[in-house]
Amino acid sequence: MVTGTLPCRVASCLLWLLVALALSPPVAHAGQVRVNVGSGGNTFSPYAANINAGDHVVWVWISGDHTVTNWTLDDGCVPCPDDSVNFEIDGTIFDSDAGGPHFGQNGARFSWKSDRTGPIPYVCAPHINLMSGRVIAAPLALPPTVPVADFRITEVLFNDPLAKDLIEIANLGQAAGNLGRFRIAVLGTGTGVELAFNNSPVASQERVTIHTNESGTNDATNIFLPGLGDLGDGAGSVALYVPYSLTPGNALTNANMMIDFVQWGAGGQPNEGTADLAGFWSPGTSINDVAVGHSIEYCEDSPYIHGVNQWREIAPPNFGTTGHCTTPTRSESWGRLKIIYRQ
Repeated sequence: MVTGTLPCRVASCLLWLLVALALSPPVAHAGQVRVNVGSGGNTFSPYAANINAGDHVVWVWISGDHTVTNWTLDDGCVPCPDDSVNFEIDGTIFDSDAGGPHFGQNGARFSWKSDRTGPIPYVCAPHINLMSGRVIAAPLALPPTVPVADFRITEVLFNDPLAKDLIEIANLGQAAGNLGRFRIAVLGTGTGVELAFNNSPVASQERVTIHTNESGTNDATNIFLPGLGDLGDGAGSVALYVPYSLTPGNALTNANMMIDFVQWGAGGQPNEGTADLAGFWSPGTSINDVAVGHSIEYCEDSPYIHGVNQWREIAPPNFGTTGHCTTPTRSESWGRLKIIYRQ
């Protein structure tokens, strides 16, 4: 066996490669499709939810006492809704009645992050012969083959001199979506603050601004959440979650329910661990040294890449637009990289 040492130049290249891999932003896909439950009677609308593997199906109860429970084929069981085959209620893939009995009532929220492909039939257990639906998951490709909504955090003003901080949510997906009942979290406890926003669909590439510490009337592009309060001038984070009201799955530690995350000032901010598990953020990284009154904006190399390297400092803030995305938040020095990654 031949042993030896690498030339200094080669060793340096390898070290930089390892650092580059450590700094590579997480890649994660998490689109969303909404299904209304009980809208117009014993129905799921739409009946068929077409998604990509890794997307969320979001069920929001409009009326009635219903469940969302997957079923499987079975010989000699009860007839399915169209009486053509036999099936049995399964619930091993998803089941809103896990918190039962009949968890789903008016205003309930339930979400499932797909972990498989193909058709997945489901029913409402109390209305087994009347109320059925389908989730049809296509294999994930980049870009996704099935157009879906993809809500993301795209701009944050956390150090406004008047303490009127702002959060922008954009639909970066290829289809319209409904932002109603999604959850914003800036603290590490609870289940997040819900967005009571059902005025109109949010079109592809459309942006909605959330006003914290400020009251007002919600409209198609503005949501007022005075109870959310100040975001934290020195350090803080914002996390975005799909709608979910079933305990304990609605906890902020449930990585399957998170769809985006950003933090500034220092690593270890609330919900960083969940963002790491979800593949949205590398732990210990943060956006630093942002001037007072400037915002930070998501500047995508690809709409499917998350992480600190995709964010830039913006002056002046440009909420409601696609932004400037020209000035890096901070250039990384080798000494700083050694501190961040303990090299």
